[in-house]
Amino acid sequence: MQENFYQELDPKVIFTDGDFKEFGESRGYTFGQVPYHRGRKHFLKFLIGKIPEWRGCYSKKWLSKEIPQAYKIVISFVYSPITLLWGHWISTKKKCRHIVHIADHCDLFLEPRYLAAISSATSLLVISKKMKVLYEKETNRKDIKVFHNFPDNRCFPKKDIVETSDISFSYSSPLIVTFIGGLYESLHKRSIEDIILAISQLRKAGSPIELHFYGQRSPKSFLKEEIASEGIVHHGLVLPLDKKYEIMRNAHAFIVPSSFDSEINKDYQHSFPTKLTEFIATAKPILYYGPANTETNDFLEGIKGATLINEESIDLLTKHFQYLIKNYAQKKTDAMQDSMQIRLEHNMDETLLRFHNHLSEVSM
Repeated sequence: MQENFYQELDPKVIFTDGDFKEFGESRGYTFGQVPYHRGRKHFLKFLIGKIPEWRGCYSKKWLSKEIPQAYKIVISFVYSPITLLWGHWISTKKKCRHIVHIADHCDLFLEPRYLAAISSATSLLVISKKMKVLYEKETNRKDIKVFHNFPDNRCFPKKDIVETSDISFSYSSPLIVTFIGGLYESLHKRSIEDIILAISQLRKAGSPIELHFYGQRSPKSFLKEEIASEGIVHHGLVLPLDKKYEIMRNAHAFIVPSSFDSEINKDYQHSFPTKLTEFIATAKPILYYGPANTETNDFLEGIKGATLINEESIDLLTKHFQYLIKNYAQKKTDAMQDSMQIRLEHNMDETLLRFHNHLSEVSM
C-alpha cells in the first residue's frame, strides 16, 4: 500500500518489521526494529545508538546517525501503538509536522497516551469509513480523511473480454483459491481454519480444488497442523512484494477471512484489507468468511463477484466451493463488472492526486 501511495515521491522510509530486513535494506530503506527485545543485554546497544528503542525509550544517537536530514513531515503508517509513539517522538525531535495513518485499529490506541499522540497529530488518516466514525467520536476531530489502498494498474486483467464458455477444472488442474498476506492468530482464528477444513475435505473427496497461502504465519505455531492437510499449500513469505501480481494472475479466486471471535472482531471490524481493492480489480471471484458487522463486509456487499458467508458453517463453505467449481464462468463474468466498477470508483490517478494535494496542504 505504501509503495502505491508514495510511488511518485522520494521519501526516507523507516521500517520496523524484521521479517522484511533484507528486502527493505535492498530498497535503500532504514531498518529500525521497534519494539526491540527488552533484555538487559541490549541496553548497551541502545546507549551507543545501535538500536532505536529499548523498553519504551528512544535513542537520539540512533536518530541523528540514521536520519540526519531535516524534514517537513513525518508520516506514521501504523499497525501498533508502539510505532505510533515512536513516530510522534521522531516528529517532535525533528520539529516537523506529524501525519498519523492508522492501518489497523485496536483498543490500545484509545488509551490516554496513545490517543493524545493521535489527537495532537497535524493530520489524521484512517483506512476505513467505520474507523473514521470511531476516531471522530474519540478525538472530536472533524478533519479525519479516509485513504485505503487502490488497485495498481497491474492488477487489472489485460483483456476487457471474459470468456463466456464453460471453464472446467480437473484433479490435476484444480481451481486455485488464494490468500495473500500475513496469517495472524490475533486476526484470523475461528475463520481460516474452517476454510482450510472445507477445501481439504473437498480435495480428499476428489473435488478439483486447492488452497494456496502466500505470507508468514504469526505465531509460527498458528495453523501448523492445518496447513499440512491435503489440498493446502503454504508458500510462506514471498519477496519481492511485486511477485503478488504474478500470484494474483495465477489465482482463480481469493478468500478474505475475518475472525468470528467477538474479542478479535471488536477491534478488527474497523480495519480494511489492503489488498481488497486489488483482488476486486483482477476480475476474479472473492469469498468473504466472517461477521457481517465489518468494514470489509460492507465494502463487498455491492460486489457481484463476491460471496459473503456471515455465519460459521463448514457446510455453507463446502456448498460455495462446489458451486464455484461448477459455475466459475458465471462468477467470473460478474467479477469483470466489479473490476470495471473499481477502476472508476477507486482510480489510481485520482486517489494519488487527492493524497498529494493533502500532503501539500499539510506541509504549508
